[in-house]
Amino acid sequence: MKKFLKAILFLCALSSLAYADEAAPVVAEGTASTMSTEDQKDAMDILERMRAKIEKEEEEKAKLAAEARELGVSPSEVASMDNVEEMIEAKRAEEAKPKTEAEKLELTRKKALNKLDFYERVVRSVAREEAEVAGYYEIMGEEKARPSIMDEQKAEVTEQASPAEVPQEAAPAEANAQEKAVEQTK
Repeated sequence: MKKFLKAILFLCALSSLAYADEAAPVVAEGTASTMSTEDQKDAMDILERMRAKIEKEEEEKAKLAAEARELGVSPSEVASMDNVEEMIEAKRAEEAKPKTEAEKLELTRKKALNKLDFYERVVRSVAREEAEVAGYYEIMGEEKARPSIMDEQKAEVTEQASPAEVPQEAAPAEANAQEKAVEQTK
């Protein structure tokens, strides 16, 4: 059975090689007889320009689709990219010209909430990185040289809350922080 399968595989390989040998010269002869080197260069230049044009259009479509998503409209709902541009311009004009004091305050509130959200994400990211670095320091057996953001935040929380109101998780962390401070002074 194995010999039979090997024989069939060998025959398939031979037939594919024979087909490749027959097809290759035909293609080479066909291009050589119909196009000169100058024509080939011109064709390649045209092809490169079209590729660049298509890539540019795709980038613009992707940018407009992202802006459409920003507006809260899915790109599939948009009939054409012109509509997206009009909607974006309308939204920007709407944001730029708050009419009443309440609208101005609401716009300011939205901007402040966006900034607050951004800074909270940054703080969480830094805290994760500090925790990772602290883990590396523990593995290496070294002590951390500078306090982390999380230590500062826990200190602020403990200062604001009375000792009876300190959460159970914060109490051991506070004790550890105090022990470290005592060790560093020695």
